[in-house]
Amino acid sequence: MSRFVVFDVETPNRLNNRMSAIGIAVIEDGVIVNEYYTLIDPEQPFDYFNTRLTGISEETVFGAPAFPELWAEIVPLMSSGLLVAHNAAFDMNVLKNCLRDYQINWKPYVRYTCTVQLGRRLHPV
Repeated sequence: MSRFVVFDVETPNRLNNRMSAIGIAVIEDGVIVNEYYTLIDPEQPFDYFNTRLTGISEETVFGAPAFPELWAEIVPLMSSGLLVAHNAAFDMNVLKNCLRDYQINWKPYVRYTCTVQLGRRLHPV
């Protein structure tokens, strides 16, 4: 497969069921062909830990759209290739939880790979 959709999400709190930001890079034949980044109003309070970790706070996302408003922009990118994330179990779980909580239907199965797992296999400690 020569098209990869690399993405990363940030969360506002330990519940990990909402996003406060998402970044996406679409890579085709080794070239970045599209980039997307947006802040997201998680419609939930922020934990101090998450704000310190990400630099994103309630003030930062003030006026940003909620996840359902952005999904129409995000879904074509996320559906356009193999999903790739660093610690993909976390990012995929947050995505799944957002879709579930906002009652958004997507694919029943999504192919993805994890760069943490790839790194561990290629360079075991």
